Amino acid sequence: MADYYLGIMTGTSLDGIDVALICHEDAQDFRYLTHYEHPMPEAVRAQLYALYQRGENELQRAAQSAWQLSQACAQAVHILLQRCQKTAAEIRAIGSHGQTLRHCPNAQPPYTIQIQNPALLAELTGIDVIADFRSRDLACDGQGAPLAPLFHRALCATRPINIVNIGGIANLSVITAEQCFGFDTGTGNALMDAWIQRHQHKNYDRGAAWAKSGQLHHELLRHFLRDPFFSAPPPKSSGRDYFDLAWLDRHLAAFPSLTAEDVQHTLCALTATTIAQAVYQYGQGKKILLVGGGARNPLLVTLLRQALPEFEFQKSSIPPQALEASGFAWLAAQFCQRRPLDLNTITGGQCRILGALYPH
Repeated sequence: MADYYLGIMTGTSLDGIDVALICHEDAQDFRYLTHYEHPMPEAVRAQLYALYQRGENELQRAAQSAWQLSQACAQAVHILLQRCQKTAAEIRAIGSHGQTLRHCPNAQPPYTIQIQNPALLAELTGIDVIADFRSRDLACDGQGAPLAPLFHRALCATRPINIVNIGGIANLSVITAEQCFGFDTGTGNALMDAWIQRHQHKNYDRGAAWAKSGQLHHELLRHFLRDPFFSAPPPKSSGRDYFDLAWLDRHLAAFPSLTAEDVQHTLCALTATTIAQAVYQYGQGKKILLVGGGARNPLLVTLLRQALPEFEFQKSSIPPQALEASGFAWLAAQFCQRRPLDLNTITGGQCRILGALYPH
């Protein structure tokens, strides 16, 4: 018997709440059905963005923001269900990621923080909520990220294939007939979003218009690439609290005369270069599936194609913006079926059931 699952994901640019509906039929087979992108309420966006930076009264502000974010997520769920003519009773569970504020897997002790209020989300939607996926992987010696590669393996029948997922942080999934392997390659959209927010007060660089107006600064790019994260071997993961404006400012101190648009262009090149380096070093075959919000950045896509000229770029059967939300719907299905997930070749963690249940 088929079960329906919803997945909810909010990106680092904080411009929207992605909700995806899938139909899960057995251990391996699922079908993507539909997706809805709900605008992020401006007040919630501003509060969450402020929490990216360390500041006063963080605990209270985070708790209140989690409540308001979950209210907005519940509204998004109701709209999607109305549009696809489903009721809450027909949905087995919601897989909800929350908004990542901190991700420090190499701290002692390690920690990862995704804020939301799953109990409130369950109450407002009348649907069981599965949340807190990353902390169990950290608890069993994993990095807590990326979690997407196992979903990518379930998604892709064509193998070998390299799946490049560009959210705030970019990650690479390498899928072959024998194994599933993946890791974070470095910054995706996070630094580009933060830089344009500082200079133009925009959530992101729509159509890469600002980056296109600038020029690549080769020495700055080489300076960026000296960061030890890029040469570290997998398993590895990172977050917006590592690749943040403080990180960028430290590098820019040696280049005081650069224009802001040249920095933006070079940040785009940094994302493309570090992804390409990871593909050349660890990829398999000659096919690439490009997904995530970065797949809608035309300059980034052009730079990736130039850096990987011998690779065939393919399109996903799921819209790029819906893929991460679909992945958390799939993770909710794995939890509900009590299926342990082996992330050893991805995060370094042990085989465990990921997530926690908040019943409606």
